[in-house]
Amino acid sequence: RHPRIARKPVKACVFPFIKFSLVTYTMPPPKFADLSKSVNDLFNDDFGYNATKLVLKSKAANGTTLKVEGVKSAKGNVDGSLETKFSHSGVAVKEKWSTNSDILSEFAFDNKYLPGSKVTAEVLFNPNKGLDGLKLKVKNDFEKDHVNSSLSVNNSGLVSAASVFSLGSKYFFGASTDYDTSKSALGNTKFAVSYVESDLTVTSSITNGSDVEGTIFHVPNKSVAAGLKFTWNQSNNTGFEVAGKYKLDGSSFVKAKISKELNIGLSYTSSLTAGVSLTLAALVKGGDLQSDAHQFGLTLTLEQ
Repeated sequence: RHPRIARKPVKACVFPFIKFSLVTYTMPPPKFADLSKSVNDLFNDDFGYNATKLVLKSKAANGTTLKVEGVKSAKGNVDGSLETKFSHSGVAVKEKWSTNSDILSEFAFDNKYLPGSKVTAEVLFNPNKGLDGLKLKVKNDFEKDHVNSSLSVNNSGLVSAASVFSLGSKYFFGASTDYDTSKSALGNTKFAVSYVESDLTVTSSITNGSDVEGTIFHVPNKSVAAGLKFTWNQSNNTGFEVAGKYKLDGSSFVKAKISKELNIGLSYTSSLTAGVSLTLAALVKGGDLQSDAHQFGLTLTLEQ
C-alpha cells in the first residue's frame, strides 16, 4: 500500500545559463521492476503449491542475517539454500549457497562513487562449472524525487537499462530495454505508465510493441486488498485474473485468485506464535474438477 503523496515546497535549481524550478514529492519513483509490485505480490506471494517448505530466519547481534530454506516437492525431490547478509567496511555483502552447488556472491556499494548511486557486483560460481555468471549493476537516483535509473551488464555481453520518471505527483513513466552486444541485437523493450494514489495503483505496459498488460491494485480499507490483471498479445491470446486478500485479524489472513481458465488459488496464513507462521495453499483446477491436477502446499516459517 502506497503512502499518501504530498507536495513539498518548490525549490529553485540553477544549471549553467538556465534557471528553473523543481517541485519535489515525498514519494520518489520506484525502480522499473517495482511499478506493479503491489499487485504482483498479491498474485504471487503465499501461493506455494505442490511442495512443503521450511524457512528459518535469524539475525545476529552484529546485524548479520541468516536465512535457510528447505523444499520438498510432490515428487520427493529435496532442495535447499543458505543465505547470509552482512556489512563490512561500508560494503553490503550477500552470499547464497544452494544444494545444486551454485554459490552466488553479491557486493553492493551505496553512495561510494556518486551521491545517490548504488553499484552492485554479482558473481555466480559452481565448483563443477567454474565461473557461471558475472553481472555489474549501477543504480542512480538522479534528483531522486524525479528519476530512478539502473544499468546492468553480464559476462555474456547482455546490457540491460531501465529508468522511471515522475510525471507530476501521481504519475510515473518507465522504460526498459536489453541489448546483446555479442549479437549486436536489441532484445525486449518495454514501456510502462503508472498512476498511484494512497489506496490505488493502476499500471499499463507494452512489450516489444505487441504484448500489452494492465493491472489494478486497490485497498478499499485496512482489511481488504484487491487486484486485477489483463494481458493481450498479437496472437489474440488474452489473460484475465482477479485476486483478493482479507485480514481475518491481526495475525492471520486469507487470499484467493482466479484466472479465466478457472484455475483457483487459495491460501491461508497465520502467525501461530511469536516468530512462527504457517501458510497453507491450494490450486484447484476449476475447469476440470475430476482431474488429479489439483495441487497443495505448506510453508512453515521460523523467525528469530
